[in-house]
Amino acid sequence: MFNKTTEHICIYPAEHYTDRPNIGLIVGEEKSLLFDAGNSEKHVKKMKKELLEQALPLPDYILLSHWHWDHSFGAKFWKAPIISGRKTDEKLREVMNWKWDDSSMENRIKSGEDIVFCTEMIKREYPERDKIEVVPSDVVFDEAMSIDLGGISCELIHAKGPHSEDSVICYIPSEKFIFLGDANCKDLYGKPWDFDIEHEEDFLENVAKIPYDEKLVDDFIALLDTLDFEFCVSGHSEIMKKEELYESLGK
Repeated sequence: MFNKTTEHICIYPAEHYTDRPNIGLIVGEEKSLLFDAGNSEKHVKKMKKELLEQALPLPDYILLSHWHWDHSFGAKFWKAPIISGRKTDEKLREVMNWKWDDSSMENRIKSGEDIVFCTEMIKREYPERDKIEVVPSDVVFDEAMSIDLGGISCELIHAKGPHSEDSVICYIPSEKFIFLGDANCKDLYGKPWDFDIEHEEDFLENVAKIPYDEKLVDDFIALLDTLDFEFCVSGHSEIMKKEELYESLGK
C-alpha cells in the first residue's frame, strides 16, 4: 500500500525480489505527481489498485529519476505525461531499440551496456520479454524544473550523483523532503562487481565492496547542502534523516 509519510507525501515500498524501487506520490490541492514509473505493467497495475482502494488520486505527472529499467519500464502504462531530464530521455530513446532475447541481453553484458544483475531481474519480472516496451519522455528539462501541484511545489533537479549521470531528484520544500531515486547509490555499471542469482544472499556484501567516486559524492553533497531538507528516501531503502544520508555517503 501507499504509506503516508507527510500530509502530502506517500510512498509505495520497494519489492526487492524483482528490484522494484520505492515509488513516491506527492499530492497537492489540484494535481499529483508520481516519482518514478515502476518496472512493468504488473507493477503499475498493483499501484493503480492501491490508489483506488486508498482513495488516492491517479497521478497527473510521472517523473523519472533516471533511465534504469526498474524506474522507467512502467512508464507506458500510466495515462499521464512522462517527465525526465534530457539525459534520461536520450538514453531511453537508445534503449527503445534494444532487443530482449537471451543472445541480445548477453551481448549487452559483454559490451558493458548492461549488467548481470539487471538482466537477471528483468528475466524475473518479465517471463514474456516481448511485453517490454520502452517509451520516451513527453516533457524534457535540462538543469531544473518546478511543478506547482496546488499549495505544494516540486523542484525537479538534475543532480547527477555517484549512481548515474542522468539522475534527477525531487525536492518538496514545504515538506523538507527529497525523493532521491538512486542518485545517492553506487555506480553498478561503471565499477566491476559480481552477482550470482544462485547466491543472492551475497548481493549486499558485493555491493558494499564497490567504491564510491569521491568527486561525484562531493559534488552531490554540495548540491544537497543548498536544499533545506530533513528527510529523504532513496530507491531501494528506508526513509533516512539528512544526517543518515550524509553518513551513508561517508560524510
